[in-house]
Amino acid sequence: MLRITDDRAHRCLILEPTGSLSRGDLDRLSERFDAVVAATDRAPNLVIHAAGFPSWSDLGALARHLRFIRQHHRMVSRVAFVSNARAFDVAPALARRLISAELRHFPESGANSGPDSGLDAALDWVAEDAGTSHVTVIEGLPDDVVGISVAGVISAEDYARTIVPRIEATLRRHGRAKLLYRIGPEFERFTAGAVWNDALVGLNHMTDFTRVAIVSDIGWIRHAVRAFAPLIPAEIHVFTDKELETAKAWITTDPPVM
Repeated sequence: MLRITDDRAHRCLILEPTGSLSRGDLDRLSERFDAVVAATDRAPNLVIHAAGFPSWSDLGALARHLRFIRQHHRMVSRVAFVSNARAFDVAPALARRLISAELRHFPESGANSGPDSGLDAALDWVAEDAGTSHVTVIEGLPDDVVGISVAGVISAEDYARTIVPRIEATLRRHGRAKLLYRIGPEFERFTAGAVWNDALVGLNHMTDFTRVAIVSDIGWIRHAVRAFAPLIPAEIHVFTDKELETAKAWITTDPPVM
């Protein structure tokens, strides 16, 4: 059996398994996880609070568990294990072979546990990551150039908190701007909300950019930019990730007068 609690305050799901996990437990977990993503446009972190290391009711349950990990592990930034079971001492080391999230074990609060232990500490730890942006501002560029580098999973919140304010502040100062957008190898995907916000930025500021440099080695991004470039009234160039410095030099020059 698996109890699932949606803790919006800490932006996580608290998973409390008792006994063997069934196929239905894993199906409910996948449904709840996807529902949180749909509602908040951000994947929740996970806190696993267990008295002992969970088992599976049958091979079908194990298969569903592995499928959940395969489909969602790149979306999760942090996973906390809260338990005094000795198996959880080694669980993070083993799990790192399967998932890309940051993992940490917290002993259950008790007489022999340290100050940084227990469910409260685990919740505080996963919540620290909740406000982390996957958007980095590229510094050292002229004031009329917006330089953005993205990594991991980019959400609508990343656009609202960093990308859109940066663009609009530059446009207020200069009227028109140039955009350097790096989508590096650490990038994983855009959420649905981010795709929508990206489209709105393009529609709202279609005539506000004089030059746009896209820096990426990701094939579908390079093809998409080239496909839509004729629709945008700006000079657009696509660079590989190794050509980042070349892109910086290109974006800092003025386009030729037509």
